[in-house]
Amino acid sequence: MRKRIVGSLLIITSMVIASVSAFVYHQASNTVTQTIVEVASITLNQGTLGNIEEGETILYTASNTSSLNDIISITTSKVNVYLHFDTDLNDQSTNYNTFQIVVKVGDTVPVASSNSTGDTTATLKIANPDTSSGVVLDAAGDWTFDFEITTTANQVTSDQATTVNITVLAESTS
Repeated sequence: MRKRIVGSLLIITSMVIASVSAFVYHQASNTVTQTIVEVASITLNQGTLGNIEEGETILYTASNTSSLNDIISITTSKVNVYLHFDTDLNDQSTNYNTFQIVVKVGDTVPVASSNSTGDTTATLKIANPDTSSGVVLDAAGDWTFDFEITTTANQVTSDQATTVNITVLAESTS
Protein backbone atom coordinates (compact mmCIF):
# COMPACT_ATOMS: atom_id res chain seq x y z
CA MET A 1 0.00 0.00 0.00
CA ARG A 2 2.81 2.32 0.88
CA LYS A 3 4.49 1.53 -2.43
CA ARG A 4 1.27 2.43 -4.22
CA ILE A 5 1.00 5.79 -2.47
CA VAL A 6 4.67 6.59 -3.12
CA GLY A 7 4.30 5.45 -6.74
CA SER A 8 1.16 7.55 -7.17
CA LEU A 9 2.91 10.58 -5.64
CA LEU A 10 5.86 10.12 -8.00
CA ILE A 11 3.51 9.95 -10.98
CA ILE A 12 1.61 13.07 -9.85
CA THR A 13 4.91 14.91 -9.15
CA SER A 14 6.27 14.04 -12.59
CA MET A 15 3.01 15.28 -14.19
CA VAL A 16 3.25 18.57 -12.26
CA ILE A 17 6.89 18.97 -13.33
CA ALA A 18 5.93 18.23 -16.96
CA SER A 19 3.11 20.79 -16.91
CA VAL A 20 5.36 23.45 -15.33
CA SER A 21 8.02 22.66 -17.91
CA ALA A 22 5.44 22.93 -20.66
CA PHE A 23 4.28 26.28 -19.27
CA VAL A 24 7.83 27.63 -19.12
CA TYR A 25 8.43 26.34 -22.64
CA HIS A 26 5.58 28.48 -23.98
CA GLN A 27 7.09 31.65 -22.52
CA ALA A 28 9.08 32.86 -25.55
CA SER A 29 10.41 36.28 -26.49
CA ASN A 30 9.65 37.85 -29.85
CA THR A 31 11.69 40.49 -31.69
CA VAL A 32 10.04 42.71 -34.31
CA THR A 33 12.01 44.81 -36.78
CA GLN A 34 10.75 47.49 -39.13
CA THR A 35 12.29 49.82 -41.69
CA ILE A 36 11.00 53.35 -42.17
CA VAL A 37 10.77 54.07 -45.90
CA GLU A 38 10.98 57.57 -47.37
CA VAL A 39 7.63 58.60 -48.89
CA ALA A 40 8.91 61.57 -50.86
CA SER A 41 12.03 63.50 -51.61
CA ILE A 42 11.38 67.26 -51.57
CA THR A 43 13.52 70.13 -52.86
CA LEU A 44 12.38 73.67 -52.08
CA ASN A 45 14.27 76.45 -53.85
CA GLN A 46 14.57 80.09 -52.78
CA GLY A 47 12.37 82.67 -54.42
CA THR A 48 13.74 86.22 -54.45
CA LEU A 49 11.12 88.85 -55.23
CA GLY A 50 13.07 92.10 -55.23
CA ASN A 51 11.90 95.52 -54.07
CA ILE A 52 8.35 96.82 -53.65
CA GLU A 53 7.27 100.36 -52.83
CA GLU A 54 4.77 101.34 -50.15
CA GLY A 55 1.20 100.83 -51.35
CA GLU A 56 2.35 99.05 -54.51
CA THR A 57 0.81 95.72 -55.54
CA ILE A 58 2.90 93.31 -57.59
CA LEU A 59 2.01 89.91 -59.04
CA TYR A 60 5.07 87.68 -59.33
CA THR A 61 4.67 84.63 -61.60
CA ALA A 62 6.97 81.94 -62.95
CA SER A 63 7.08 83.84 -66.26
CA ASN A 64 8.19 87.22 -64.80
CA THR A 65 10.22 85.89 -61.83
CA SER A 66 12.28 82.87 -62.86
CA SER A 67 13.03 81.83 -59.26
CA LEU A 68 9.33 80.92 -58.83
CA ASN A 69 9.40 78.44 -61.75
CA ASP A 70 9.71 74.85 -60.44
CA ILE A 71 10.34 76.25 -56.95
CA ILE A 72 9.31 72.87 -55.49
CA SER A 73 10.45 69.51 -56.88
CA ILE A 74 9.07 66.31 -55.40
CA THR A 75 9.58 62.64 -56.17
CA THR A 76 7.01 60.36 -54.53
CA SER A 77 7.22 56.60 -54.19
CA LYS A 78 3.51 56.13 -53.43
CA VAL A 79 0.16 57.34 -54.67
CA ASN A 80 -2.02 59.62 -52.54
CA VAL A 81 0.75 61.49 -50.77
CA TYR A 82 -0.44 64.61 -48.95
CA LEU A 83 1.70 67.74 -49.05
CA HIS A 84 1.29 70.12 -46.15
CA PHE A 85 2.47 73.73 -46.41
CA ASP A 86 3.29 75.54 -43.17
CA THR A 87 4.32 79.19 -43.43
CA ASP A 88 4.83 82.21 -41.23
CA LEU A 89 2.81 84.47 -43.55
CA ASN A 90 0.71 85.64 -40.60
CA ASP A 91 3.84 87.40 -39.27
CA GLN A 92 3.84 89.65 -42.38
CA SER A 93 0.65 91.55 -41.51
CA THR A 94 2.62 94.60 -40.32
CA ASN A 95 4.57 94.86 -43.60
CA TYR A 96 1.92 93.81 -46.12
CA ASN A 97 -1.75 94.41 -46.66
CA THR A 98 -1.72 91.44 -49.05
CA PHE A 99 0.72 88.55 -49.21
CA GLN A 100 -0.70 85.58 -51.07
CA ILE A 101 1.12 82.52 -52.42
CA VAL A 102 -0.72 80.41 -54.97
CA VAL A 103 0.87 76.97 -55.45
CA LYS A 104 0.39 75.68 -59.00
CA VAL A 105 1.30 72.39 -60.63
CA GLY A 106 4.47 72.93 -62.67
CA ASP A 107 5.66 71.39 -65.92
CA THR A 108 6.43 67.97 -64.43
CA VAL A 109 3.41 65.82 -63.53
CA PRO A 110 3.20 61.99 -63.43
CA VAL A 111 1.25 60.60 -66.39
CA ALA A 112 -1.25 58.78 -64.13
CA SER A 113 -2.23 61.99 -62.28
CA SER A 114 -5.56 63.76 -62.71
CA ASN A 115 -3.67 67.06 -62.19
CA SER A 116 -2.46 69.17 -65.11
CA THR A 117 0.20 71.83 -65.52
CA GLY A 118 -1.13 75.15 -64.19
CA ASP A 119 -3.74 73.66 -61.82
CA THR A 120 -3.96 75.53 -58.50
CA THR A 121 -3.34 73.17 -55.59
CA ALA A 122 -3.14 75.55 -52.62
CA THR A 123 -3.57 79.22 -51.71
CA LEU A 124 -1.65 80.53 -48.71
CA LYS A 125 -2.53 83.96 -47.26
CA ILE A 126 -1.76 86.11 -44.24
CA ALA A 127 -5.12 85.04 -42.71
CA ASN A 128 -4.69 81.35 -43.72
CA PRO A 129 -0.94 80.70 -43.83
CA ASP A 130 -1.07 76.88 -43.84
CA THR A 131 -2.85 74.02 -45.59
CA SER A 132 -4.82 72.02 -43.05
CA SER A 133 -5.96 69.16 -45.27
CA GLY A 134 -2.96 69.05 -47.56
CA VAL A 135 -2.48 68.84 -51.30
CA VAL A 136 -3.09 65.35 -52.70
CA LEU A 137 -0.49 63.97 -55.07
CA ASP A 138 -2.60 61.27 -56.67
CA ALA A 139 0.18 59.51 -58.60
CA ALA A 140 3.69 58.34 -57.76
CA GLY A 141 6.57 59.95 -59.62
CA ASP A 142 8.18 63.31 -60.26
CA TRP A 143 6.30 66.57 -59.61
CA THR A 144 7.18 70.26 -59.84
CA PHE A 145 5.26 73.25 -58.52
CA ASP A 146 5.39 76.95 -59.31
CA PHE A 147 4.44 79.88 -57.08
CA GLU A 148 2.39 82.93 -58.01
CA ILE A 149 2.81 85.58 -55.34
CA THR A 150 0.75 88.74 -54.93
CA THR A 151 1.99 91.38 -52.49
CA THR A 152 0.71 94.80 -51.48
CA ALA A 153 3.15 96.64 -49.22
CA ASN A 154 2.04 98.68 -46.21
CA GLN A 155 3.67 101.97 -45.27
CA VAL A 156 6.94 101.59 -43.36
CA THR A 157 9.25 104.06 -41.63
CA SER A 158 12.36 102.81 -43.48
CA ASP A 159 13.40 100.07 -45.89
CA GLN A 160 12.21 96.77 -44.46
CA ALA A 161 13.65 93.44 -45.60
CA THR A 162 11.18 90.58 -45.21
CA THR A 163 11.42 86.80 -45.40
CA VAL A 164 8.63 84.25 -45.50
CA ASN A 165 9.55 80.79 -44.27
CA ILE A 166 7.81 77.84 -45.91
CA THR A 167 7.98 74.25 -44.71
CA VAL A 168 6.72 71.49 -46.99
CA LEU A 169 5.90 68.10 -45.45
CA ALA A 170 4.85 64.88 -47.21
CA GLU A 171 2.55 62.31 -45.60
CA SER A 172 1.47 58.97 -47.05
CA THR A 173 -2.16 57.95 -46.72
CA SER A 174 -1.66 54.33 -47.70
